[in-house]
Amino acid sequence: MELGAKIKELRQSRGMTQEQVAQKLNVSNQTVSKWETGAACPDLSLIVPIARLFNVTTDELFDFSATADKLRLEELQKQYDETFKTGNLLEISRQAVKEFPSDMKWLDRYGWDIWCDAVDLKGEEFVIAREKTINIFKTVIDQTDVDEIKCNSIVGICQCLCGAGRKAEALEYVDKFPDIKPMMKKKQEIYLNCLDGKEQKRGKQWQYNFDEDQPVLIDTAISLTKLFFPDGNYLDEAYGLAHLYIRKAKHCADEGKADEAEVCFKEAFRCAHEFDGINGKYSYTAPLFNLVSFDRNNTAVTGQTTLTEDLRNMLELPYYAVLKNLDVYKEMCEKE
Repeated sequence: MELGAKIKELRQSRGMTQEQVAQKLNVSNQTVSKWETGAACPDLSLIVPIARLFNVTTDELFDFSATADKLRLEELQKQYDETFKTGNLLEISRQAVKEFPSDMKWLDRYGWDIWCDAVDLKGEEFVIAREKTINIFKTVIDQTDVDEIKCNSIVGICQCLCGAGRKAEALEYVDKFPDIKPMMKKKQEIYLNCLDGKEQKRGKQWQYNFDEDQPVLIDTAISLTKLFFPDGNYLDEAYGLAHLYIRKAKHCADEGKADEAEVCFKEAFRCAHEFDGINGKYSYTAPLFNLVSFDRNNTAVTGQTTLTEDLRNMLELPYYAVLKNLDVYKEMCEKE
């Protein structure tokens, strides 16, 4: 039986009202009501007074080991949250680990608190703190079944090992990174940090070049396309431009740049119409490509939709939903 239900049962069996219980325990009527409905739990300091009020042992009041642990953990979490901006977090996490040594969430937090505090240490003290942190993270990684906690400790141990010049050992922990999508970018970051010299530089350049949704890369790609085709006769290149402009429109809309987003939105669909309008033989007229020609009839086509239809379908995806707030989108819908 839940603690709140047990308090209600004991109160009613003794013919007491919520007001009487509240008065005896020096709390409000609303507090007792919340206990009984499960909306809140009594403070740990009130457990013994409640048991005495109803003349029962704490074991009779509830499953003391389970509920008391829960209340204590909640109390520690509250202290930690309240102390977060003022410091002394290490003391709280140390106490939590002392009381609950098998709680991997607190152990991971304890490791991070030691590591953060080590910033102010020097020489041998710093080395000792770092080694202690490494051992703590190792324990968490080996014992936790929670992917998020394991990810946190892997990030931490890789930082410590790389700082100690043990990058090969750090790479072994990167391989233990749980395969969960939200953490894949973080995995890539710590992997690159575990590399040396040119390999690290090459990896970061490679990652940067293929992160196509970075606004600066989108702008660069658009500028280069315009540079190579100064006459605006983009033909097949209009396909890539349409996707670049729709992504740029999305980023502008996210940043509250509605006017710029409107322009990019229009350009995306203009390029799509241009691409969809290509028929038969065609040739580029830009100086660098004026000898290149193709025949659309001999070009393999996949799918049954036009590029314009593809863009419209993209707007139904959550990622691009922000574009449906633009006036130009509403105007397009009204015309249809």
